[in-house]
Amino acid sequence: MLEAIPRANLNLSEDWMILVFLASLIGLAYTRRVHPTRINRLWNSAWNIRTMRQTIREEPNTPRANLIFNTSFYLQAALVVYCALKYTGHSWLSFHGLGFYLILVAGVFAIYLIKRLSIRLIRFVADGDFGLGEYEYAVFMMNRLLGILILPISLLIVYAPTIFLPQIFFGGITIVSILLIYRLLRSLMTALELGIAPFYILFYICTLEILPTAIGIRMALAF
Repeated sequence: MLEAIPRANLNLSEDWMILVFLASLIGLAYTRRVHPTRINRLWNSAWNIRTMRQTIREEPNTPRANLIFNTSFYLQAALVVYCALKYTGHSWLSFHGLGFYLILVAGVFAIYLIKRLSIRLIRFVADGDFGLGEYEYAVFMMNRLLGILILPISLLIVYAPTIFLPQIFFGGITIVSILLIYRLLRSLMTALELGIAPFYILFYICTLEILPTAIGIRMALAF
């Protein structure tokens, strides 16, 4: 009598992942309906500094849209990290499933919470803005944009056959790296325009870019 042979999972999907995508899609659809120009303004602000500065002045009018964009980024970024860990089969991955995914969401959130608090602390200690308010906005604006752009990438990562995952991961990493380097370069140019000394620019990079990320990763690994 022939016995059924279980088929290997051809992708990284798990039952709960569809809820993550539904949450992001519903949030974006809501924003599109209630604030129809918000997504276009977000895109234009990412590439035009004048539009970004105008958006900063108008931002208090759309706090709910920003909350939705930020949440989508945290959900999708954590999902990509979860899938990467699952695909590579890291030996320290003693947790799995929805519970571990929620830990990763908290880890991503912690990284940017630390970054925001670091910016506020430096502004307080320095008793001035020194372009940090605009820098803080640029960081989270790019996150909101990434929350939209990586949605189709994370869909491919979850549901595409695993044989294509190296190419998908490489493409996603390339896109994210380009956007982050662009954000950093634009922040450096803004700092130079404001006459900030190179020493303080280097200090900002180490304190606001490298340190929060390292702490957040360390906190996630500690679980």
